[in-house]
This record gives sequence, structure tokens and C-alpha cells, in this order.
Amino acid sequence: MNGSDFTHRVCEAYSKIENPRVNALVQSLIKHLHAYVQENSLTEKEWEFTWDFLARMAKFTHEERNEFLLAADVLGVSQLIEILNHHRPESEVGYALVGPFYRENAPFRARGAAIASDDTAGIRVKIYGKVIDDSTGKPIANAVLDTWQAATNGLYETQDPNQPDMNLRGKFKTDENGNYELVALMPTPYPVPTDGPVGELLKVAHRHPLRPAHIHFIVSASNYETLITQIFVSGDDIVKTDVVFTASDNMMGNFVKENDHYELQYDFQLTLGISTYPEAPIK
Repeated sequence: MNGSDFTHRVCEAYSKIENPRVNALVQSLIKHLHAYVQENSLTEKEWEFTWDFLARMAKFTHEERNEFLLAADVLGVSQLIEILNHHRPESEVGYALVGPFYRENAPFRARGAAIASDDTAGIRVKIYGKVIDDSTGKPIANAVLDTWQAATNGLYETQDPNQPDMNLRGKFKTDENGNYELVALMPTPYPVPTDGPVGELLKVAHRHPLRPAHIHFIVSASNYETLITQIFVSGDDIVKTDVVFTASDNMMGNFVKENDHYELQYDFQLTLGISTYPEAPIK
């Protein structure tokens, strides 16, 4: 029996999956995996390394970290899925991966409130603007902006025992005119975790582990497609070599220095559609 016949045999064994979409996905997965093995003449030692690498990834996956999601991010898989599913040529704001540090149930905060605790180090930035319909330009009232970011030490609050719970996270609602306002930290670059198997991969590839300075946003409203995006700092050199391939021209923010703080005016455009919410890697 040759390789092609064997692959056909395996596909036949999984051909009775009743859900058509699941059936198609499993069949395609088998064919592509088998093709990879055959095209590269995978050796037994290389296969042993593969399953050992995956087993070590599992050891680094827990409630506060998902090494598998991190691997998908640095290999460009996560952002490719967003590109394929959320083509937004009519919008000024691009769609981004949710990232491995999104946490569910962030607290709602009053308009203009800060997401950073008073003792959190860093320069503040006032972020304000509108949430609007991308086809009509009309403001969207009661839209929810779910935002989170890393501290100036490069750590999210779940990684840093010195930060209070839910620090640098918060939800805000737009008013009747679609306006929102909040205070965050001026974002700074930070590295993705490199103490696990993903870090080994980046080292072998001679890739730096840095993410450009950014702030995460999930913007949602009833009867609109949920927007997951990130705002990057215009002029940041790391944008072109973002370790997770997310930063792009339609996610740049013009942060303006105003005395002892910065200000950013930024509008979000939503597209009519089904309102859904991403699964949070951190519960």
C-alpha cells in the first residue's frame, strides 16, 4: 500500500461524520497532515520531537496562559483567521486577533474613568471618540467598549502579583450620541512569553519576541458584528516586525502629547450583523 492509498483509507474511516462542515474539516485536516508528512519524508525522530514539543506546550497551558494560542499567534494563524473572516474594506479600523491575555468579566467603569489603579506607574492617555455605523456614519448608543492592556513593565495583571485584580481592564458604554471616553496608560512594547516551547521556536527563527505598543479593544453593540481590534502608536518601528503579525496601517493611533499626559481621538466603525463575543483565554 502506498502513501496515497493509505491516506484514502484513513479518510474513509472518518467519512461517516454526520455534520457536513465537521466532516469536511476533518477530511481536509487528514489530507493536509498526511501530505506534510509525505512531502517532507518525516523521520521517526522528527515525529518524536513533534509530539514531545506539543506535550511541553500542554505543560505551559493553564488558566492564566495558553501556549497553543500563543503558538498560533506567532505563526500568523490567528491573524490569518481574522483576515479571512472579517474583511472590512469600508472601515478605517482593522480587525485583530484577541490575543492570549483577554480576560472575561472586566468591570464596567464610569465614562472618563481610568482603567489603571492610582499607584500604577506610567504616563496616562485620555482616549475618546465615537462608535458609529460604518455604512451610514450614524452614532451607536449603548455600544460597549471592552479594553485591556499591559503595564509599563510589559505584564498583564494576571501575570503580575503586584497589580490589583482587573487592573488595566474595563468596560465602557457610549452615550446617546455614540461618544465614549476613558483614561489608560500610554502603551509600551513588551515581549510575549519566551520561557516555553514557543520561545524556543522564536529563538531558532531569529525572531524578536516583541509586540509593538498597543491597547486592546472589543467593541460590541446589538445587531452589529463585534469588532476586535488593537490601537498601535503611529511611528513605532516595531510595527513592521510585530511578533504576531497583527499591527497594520489601519490600526494606528495618533497619540498627542498634552502637558503631563497624552490624548488620542479614535472612532470605531461597526458593521451590521450578528453580535457575538470571543471566548476568553483567561476566565
